[in-house]
Amino acid sequence: MKSEKIRHQLFLPKALSDRVGRIADGTGRPRSEILVEALEAFLTRRNPVANEEALAARLVRFERHVEAVRRHQGLQWEVLARMMRHQLMTAAALPLPDAAMQAMAAKKFEAFIDEIADRLAGKEAPPAADDGIAKVRSFH
Repeated sequence: MKSEKIRHQLFLPKALSDRVGRIADGTGRPRSEILVEALEAFLTRRNPVANEEALAARLVRFERHVEAVRRHQGLQWEVLARMMRHQLMTAAALPLPDAAMQAMAAKKFEAFIDEIADRLAGKEAPPAADDGIAKVRSFH
């Protein structure tokens, strides 16, 4: 079925008419087809409904990403809570450390914090000697 077309008279500045002519000659398409395409692109770009639909699709993707981050964050909190419970249960039965052990622990803690700061700044992780840490790093 042939679509209905309505004729419109259009006056273009010479420079714009020349540009349309060059495009038509270069592509082998009729000038009217190029003008229809240009007008449709202009009206679509200015159509708020189309823009809202595109924005809605992007928001849906963003919401899915945020939900995935929340799930991962929940898992991280659970792992931290389990580790803390284990550490507190284990440490409750141990004698208090002497000054040398406290100094060594403080040094190890400082090194750990430095590594975390480096990682948050985007630096590569040092090689993992522990297979479990290497496996965890492969998750992300």
